[in-house]
Order: sequence, then structure tokens, then C-alpha cells
Amino acid sequence: MEDREKDYKKLYEETLLTLSEKEELLLCKEQELTRKEEIISDLKFELDKFLRQLFGAKSEKRDSQAGENQLGLFELGTTRAQQEELSQAAAVIAKPTPKKRAKGTGRMPLPEELPREEIVIEPSESIQDCVKIGEEVTEVLEIIPASFYVKRYIRPKYARPNGEGILIGTLPDRVIEKGIPSESVVAHMTVEKYVYGKPLHRQLDQFTRLGVRVPASTASDWIMAGWEQLIPLWELHRMIVLNQKYLQVDESPIKVLDRDHQNGIHQGYMWLYHAPVDRLVLFDYRRGRDQSGPKAMLADFKGIIQTDGYKVYHALFENHPHIHLTFCMAHARRYFVHAVKDDEKQANYVLDEIQKLYLLEEKLRAEKSTWEQRTQARKTYAEPILEKLEKWLEQNRYSYRPVSPMGKAIGYAYTRWAGLSAYTLHGQMEIDNNLVENAVRPLAIGRKNYLFAGSHNAAEMTAAMYSFMASCKRNHINEFEWLKDVFERIQSINHKNLYQLLPSNWEEYRPK
Repeated sequence: MEDREKDYKKLYEETLLTLSEKEELLLCKEQELTRKEEIISDLKFELDKFLRQLFGAKSEKRDSQAGENQLGLFELGTTRAQQEELSQAAAVIAKPTPKKRAKGTGRMPLPEELPREEIVIEPSESIQDCVKIGEEVTEVLEIIPASFYVKRYIRPKYARPNGEGILIGTLPDRVIEKGIPSESVVAHMTVEKYVYGKPLHRQLDQFTRLGVRVPASTASDWIMAGWEQLIPLWELHRMIVLNQKYLQVDESPIKVLDRDHQNGIHQGYMWLYHAPVDRLVLFDYRRGRDQSGPKAMLADFKGIIQTDGYKVYHALFENHPHIHLTFCMAHARRYFVHAVKDDEKQANYVLDEIQKLYLLEEKLRAEKSTWEQRTQARKTYAEPILEKLEKWLEQNRYSYRPVSPMGKAIGYAYTRWAGLSAYTLHGQMEIDNNLVENAVRPLAIGRKNYLFAGSHNAAEMTAAMYSFMASCKRNHINEFEWLKDVFERIQSINHKNLYQLLPSNWEEYRPK
């Protein structure tokens, strides 16, 4: 009897042990299943983001036309209730209503400054004894294809009386002394490459069809000679940009031919410095994406730097005594755009609040507000929205997994919130880095066409040319007209007046 009790007791203990092991095994499997579900969720998010990049619209603007409780394909939408709330809250900063197009004016108007050639077409029937009661005018856009012509400088030579020497006229300054190309040809080739991304070999193919054959090496020498004339202006341009008090900074890759590299191609980087106040852009070529580029360029800088949150800027300037680091609201918004499918309601709440900030900026731009007016308007309307968003971030910072889309969005914004909100302190500051990112676009187009720079020296020249062309665009001036005029005047202009040739000053000082 006693032995049987011992057997039962042993069996009972073994059963308990088996149940405990099973519970532990079950718990481990549940944890493993949860982890796999999180991985699947993260992968689905990444897949959705890539699909949006491939097939969706690239704009992050809010879609006010989406149906109630419905998201458009690869687009963000707001519910009807959210739209009404947004409309009421943003009433003060609402976008001006565009004027309705008048009936019958759907045809695109042709620019008034274009020259007109008038062709009068009379009726085929006799108009004898008829009275003219009006006329109908139909305008058709025409084009004259590009063509070359030769400019001949003829300089008569005169002998002075009594054999005192010879008189002859002086040739104008040339971008290439005794060379074949005029300033217009070198300017055209430069603008075609650095504004429109047309590689040199395609330009030369076009030249051949127009009846002029130019060897590739010769054409390359022409562009390099043009660059050498611009070096003094480039040094002034660089100095002025780096002496600003407020800069937007970004970086973008560029491939460079390098025989010493393992694959023959080196991955370099263009660092961009944009001065919004003076509307000047500076490209700086560096061989890497590490700290050395901005550290060297901004060694003596004192002021405000606005970036996209790249870690290099944190390491260099987060505790810098003379540099105040601020961030780009568009990058913070992008994280919440990607997080909509993770938590639609909360992500859309943040996006709607950010949209109010952008509505205010649009209104201030439309009204051409002064810096002081922008500062006051932001203090009145933007700061309360930013304070409310900061409280929301504080309350929800631990509500999501750090690696989830919402967790990443909240983490990114919360740790940078002081820098994201700093734009309200001064009207000259921008809410985001979009202006400097827009300046990168010609480089991105060029990369797709000419693929790489021919050498590290060529990449440095490329940086200078992109700097000038981007600055022309920021100042709304014609790049070809500017460059042609600079080539014609830069050799004879007084050095102290060199600033007049900068894109930000050229319109004021150009020859009338």
C-alpha cells in the first residue's frame, strides 16, 4: 500500500513537470509567433512603401477629395469628419480661393513677349462693295530650329603718317582667346549639360546634324576653358554662401571614374549649401559622405543650419557653441505618411495638424509677407499647433513598438522636435528643406544621362557649374543669358565689382 502511494505521488509529480514544460514550450511558441507576426508586419510595411515609390504619386499633399473613410490607391486621405475639423481649425490660414476661369478661355495663352508674324488671309470670293465688320485672330506657336552661323570680325588696318605705326581695332574679350567658339557656344554647351542633363556626346551629334563637326576632346576643352574664366567668381560665390547666418544643407551621391578604385568607379558625394536669404546654392564635391566635408566647409560658420536629420550633422553640430541645428518638417511628415497603414487614425491626426502649418506658409507666400509679418503670424497661429503636437508625441511615445512605422515616426519627430519647431523664431527661416532638395534635381537628371564624372577634378568643376545654374534658377533668371554675359564681361570687369555678376545681383547690374 505504501509502495503504491509512492508510485502515485511520483506519477503526479511527473505529470506536473510535464504540464509545466508544456506551458513553457507553449509560451515560447507564442512569443516566437508574435515575433514572426511583427516581422511580417514590418515587411508588409516596407513592401507597401516600395510600391508607393514605384507606382504612387510622389507628392505628400493631403488628398481632400477622398471619399468618407476611404483611402485612394497609394494616396493618403482624410475622413469627412476630419476634413470638416481641419477646415474649421484652419479657417484663419485657409488657402486663397483660386479665381474661376472665364467661359471660353480654356486655350493656353501664348506669351505676349514672343515676336509675332502676321499673315492676313482674305476670303477666296470677291470682297468688292463689302464692309469690314471685324476680324478673327488665330495664334499658332511656331519654332525656328537651332542653327549655327559664323561671326566675322573685320578690322581694317591703317598706317600712321610718317611711319609712326599701325592702327587697328581691338577685339572684344574672348572666353577662349584665338579660339573658334564664341561665348554663346560655350555657354550653350554648359547650360545644356548642367541644366538639361544633355551629355556632351549627344550635343556633338546634334552639332554634326547642323553641319559642324567638333571632336569630343575639343568640346571638353572648350567647357574647361569656360570654367577657368569663372574661377574668380566661383571663389566669391563660395565665400558669400559660407558667410551666411542661415544655411540649408543636403547631400547627394555622384559616380566618378577612378582607375585606382577596385571597380574603376568611385562613389563620391555632392554636399549642398543653400542660402535662402541671398538665394544662392553651393555644391561642394567630396570623395565620401563622412564628417570631413561639412566639417571643413563649416569650420568658421556661425548661425543656423537646417538639415534632414542625417547623423553626421548631429555628431558635428548638436552641441556646437556657435551653430544652432534645426530640422526639416517635410522629413518628419514623411514618416507619418508611411505610418498611415499602421495606425490610420493617429497618423492622419498628425498629418492634418502638420497640414495646417503648411497652409499658413502657403498663405504667407501668396501674400508676399515680410519677414516680420511671417514671424508674427507663425507666433500667433503655428506655435499653438506645434505645442499641441509636442504634447501628443509625449503622450504616445511609448504606445508603439520602436521598430513599427508609427514608433519610428514618433521617435524621429519627438527627438528632433525643438529643431523642427525652431522655424517659428524668425521669418527668414523655412519650415522645411525643400528648397535645397529642389536644387539637387538637375544633378539627379544628369546622373541618369551622363552616368559619371570623368575624374575627381571634373567632379569639382561640375560642383561649381551646378552651383551657378542652381543659383540662376533660384533667382528666376535665364541661365544661358547669364552665362553668356558673364563670359563676355568677366575678364574686363573691375575685381571690386565682381559681385555684380553673381546670379543674385546680375539682374540689377546687367547691361541694359
